[in-house]
Amino acid sequence: MDMKWILALCLLSVATTLCAQSAFKGTVLDETGKPVPGASVFLNNTSVGTTANNDGNFELFIPAGRFELIISSVGFQTYNLPIPSTDRPTSLVIRLQIKAPELEAIIIEPFEKNGWEKWGKWFTENFIGTSEYGADCRIKNPEVLRFRNSRKNHSLTAIATAPLIIENKALGYRITYQMENFHYDFSTHYLIYAGYPFFQNMEGSDRKQRLWERNRNDVYYGSMMHFMRLLYRNRFLKEGFEVRQLQKKPNDEKKRVRMVYKNSVRDYGNGRMVSTINPDSSAYYNHIMSQDDFINVIGQNILPGDSIAYAVDSTTAAMAFENYLLIIYKNKKVPVEFMRMFPKGSNAMMTEITLINNKPIEVLANGSYFNPEDLLSTGYWAWWEKAATMLPFDYQPSK
Repeated sequence: MDMKWILALCLLSVATTLCAQSAFKGTVLDETGKPVPGASVFLNNTSVGTTANNDGNFELFIPAGRFELIISSVGFQTYNLPIPSTDRPTSLVIRLQIKAPELEAIIIEPFEKNGWEKWGKWFTENFIGTSEYGADCRIKNPEVLRFRNSRKNHSLTAIATAPLIIENKALGYRITYQMENFHYDFSTHYLIYAGYPFFQNMEGSDRKQRLWERNRNDVYYGSMMHFMRLLYRNRFLKEGFEVRQLQKKPNDEKKRVRMVYKNSVRDYGNGRMVSTINPDSSAYYNHIMSQDDFINVIGQNILPGDSIAYAVDSTTAAMAFENYLLIIYKNKKVPVEFMRMFPKGSNAMMTEITLINNKPIEVLANGSYFNPEDLLSTGYWAWWEKAATMLPFDYQPSK
C-alpha cells in the first residue's frame, strides 16, 4: 500500500469521564463586541455540545477530564480552548476573529472550477473511506468544499467554507466537522487532514439502534482508538494486539540495479536511446526493480506496553519508540473491501507507525493522543481510520 496517512482528525487530545460534571458558561462575541448568535460550542471529538443563544451566551456541562473546547461560526476563525482536568475556568468571554477571505484573483493557482465534479469522488474515498461503512456515509453539503490542484508542488489542497455535515447511517451519527486542513502530496503519497468533529446521535427504531451498536462495536475493535486505550492501561497484549520493532533498511541491491540501468543506456543520436543490458539479466533486474526501496526487518520479540509507553502523570501516558512499530490485531481479519483494493496484501490487520518528528506523543485514557500530526500510519489503519469509521472519544463499547 502506497498511501501514507497522518491521523489528524482531532487537533488536541481529550479525555472523558461521565461523572463529576462541571458547568461552564460563556459569551461569544465578535471583534467589535457584538454577540455571535448560533455559534457552535462543543468538546472536540465528542457528543458534548450546544449553541450560543441570540445574546451569544451558552452553558455547557463538561465531564471530568481533559478536553478542548471548540467555538466556531461561519465567517470566523475557529477558537479552541484547552480545558484542563483541574483548576478549570467556570466562565469566559470569547471573541472570535473574522476569517480573512482568500483573494483568489491574486493567487497563482486558484481554486479548481467544478472542483467537486473533478475531485469529489477522490476526496470521498480518502476522507470518508472505502470500507463498507463508507457506502452509508454521506457529505450532505459538498458545495462548501473548494479544491486547489498545485501542479508546481504536486499536491491537492481542500478547504471548507463552512463545517462539513456528515450523515453516517451505518453508525447512527450526524457529524459536524470543522475542517481545518486537508492536504495530499502526490509525490510522497502523504495525506494529512485535520479538523474538529462534533457527534450527534441519530434517531431510529429499536432495530436500528441495535444495528448501530453492533456496527460501532465492529468499528471500535482493532481501531487506533482501541489500541491507544489499551496502551494507556498496558493491556494491549491481553486483548489481541501484537507489537514488534520494525526497521527499514535501504535495498542496496535495488540501488545497484538502478545504477546498472542508468549506466547501460547509450545515446546513438537522433533521440535513439539503446540499453546494453544482457537479455538474460533482464528478468532478474525487473524483479529487483519491482521491490520496495526499503527492506523491512521485523524484530523477533513481542513488545510489552511498558517498553513503548510510560506514565507522565496520573492522567497521561507518553508513547515513545525508535524507527517503526509493526502492530497486528489478531482477533479479526481485514474486511473483503481491503483485500479487493490490495489483493497482494496480508489478510491480517497489520499497521506500521512511526513518530515522524522523533517526539513522544501523549496518550490519554479515552484513546486520544497529542500531537496527532506527529504520528504517521501506513498499512491497515491508513485505509481504515476515516470519517466513516470515526467514533467520539466518549464512546464506550458494549460488552
